[in-house]
Amino acid sequence: MFAVGRMVMVVENRPRSAYDMARLSNEIEEYQNWLDERAEAEYELASKAKSKGLDFSREVEIPRAADLASRTEKLLEEYLKGLRIEDELRELLGTTDRESASIQIAVDVAKKMHVRDGDLRDAIDCGLRVGLAVLTEAVLVAPLDGIGAVRILNNGDGSEFLSIDFCGPIRAAGGTAQALCVLIGDMIRRELGLGRYLPSTPEVERVKEEFGLYRSGLQYKPPPEEVDVIVRACPVMVNGEETEKQECAGYKEVRNIENENGSFRTRVRGGVMLVIGEGLCLKAPKIVKHTERMQIPGWDFISQFAEKGKPKEAKSGGFKSKTIPKISRYMDDVIAGRPIFGEPGEPGGFRLRYGRSRATGLAAAGLNPISMEAAGGFISVGTQMKIERPGKACAVTPCIDIDGPTVLLSNGDYRMVSSLDEWDAINGEVVSIWDNGEILLGFGEFLENNKDLVPSAYTRDWWAADLVDILDHPEKVQRFSE
Repeated sequence: MFAVGRMVMVVENRPRSAYDMARLSNEIEEYQNWLDERAEAEYELASKAKSKGLDFSREVEIPRAADLASRTEKLLEEYLKGLRIEDELRELLGTTDRESASIQIAVDVAKKMHVRDGDLRDAIDCGLRVGLAVLTEAVLVAPLDGIGAVRILNNGDGSEFLSIDFCGPIRAAGGTAQALCVLIGDMIRRELGLGRYLPSTPEVERVKEEFGLYRSGLQYKPPPEEVDVIVRACPVMVNGEETEKQECAGYKEVRNIENENGSFRTRVRGGVMLVIGEGLCLKAPKIVKHTERMQIPGWDFISQFAEKGKPKEAKSGGFKSKTIPKISRYMDDVIAGRPIFGEPGEPGGFRLRYGRSRATGLAAAGLNPISMEAAGGFISVGTQMKIERPGKACAVTPCIDIDGPTVLLSNGDYRMVSSLDEWDAINGEVVSIWDNGEILLGFGEFLENNKDLVPSAYTRDWWAADLVDILDHPEKVQRFSE
């Protein structure tokens, strides 16, 4: 048992006055100023300590940055070689979304580097890392260690193409950033006049063999026919360093799958598996959104993966069906011994409620403390749960403003439990939990995962709105009573 249920943050629904908003704004500004002053004091103290020469460096290794633009420039100082991008990136981020800004700044940086230094490979390498840094908000290691090298190789006909070596740390970037990284590489090589990748049959078959040997967890493992389509159609070669112990046998020594010293890469390349499986296949809908908006040629192949897995809309009498399709993917990943709190789309699981509490943040959900208690202690603050919608996972936080579980007691009573004291009193008499209660999710989680919104459960707020509507229109009262 746990006692956090009584110390929860609530959803505050009351409207704020202009005075309240102004006061809140002032409090936030004062708090931010306090943080800045304290951070400056700490940096001054650290600088004095470093200047004594008792450490490996006389300077504080962690630079200060005000925002994403500043973080990106400081993170990639070694690759930018004096090129300033902070102001340009800040302006882009103020006028467009982060993904579009990452594509544009990557192309701009590559072009400027190429004009300044004349080195095609270094220009592409720098632009690609800048784009990936923006996608990952410049807080992950992926832009530095997720890309091993950028190389310009030759097709069978002698033409040059772009090859990107992905390493294990690219996993931290996530599927969307992995896929967009390939798209950014393609756009940069077009701008700089580099040819497209024309894979040979051994190169395609090598990737198929590696997927068969790859034993690490993948959110999606494409079948050989899908791998064939992607590798042959992708304008950029998704290459990578050897990361696994398994060695390929059928296609062990293949041209272009080599180290910089000329030796063949004979073992499985984990970065290739991640970028193709969790990136290009799984995040195809997001890629299609950008390729169609920017009218990028050569990416038509990705559309078939964007439509894969989408339920076909059933029509009846010219109207679309309102049936909510079930998504069972989260059940496919269940590990033995983990509890299951609801089957896909079946009654008795958690009922969706849109909103946020003060304790929920990104990829977090709110549960009533009684629901957490009724789960037998398996759910506590911070528990990671896989959910049907919008997918992926969520971290659990408590919220007392949503409904708790509905239970059936041994004496035949059927009731919703509203307090911990009540639960403690009836715990021994519970025959079954008919309903887990509500789960609080922000609509932004659906937007971020590119999933359609679905109707929420009928709530008190919804009921109150219907009641007010009836009271405001007396002619509806008679109809309602009938």
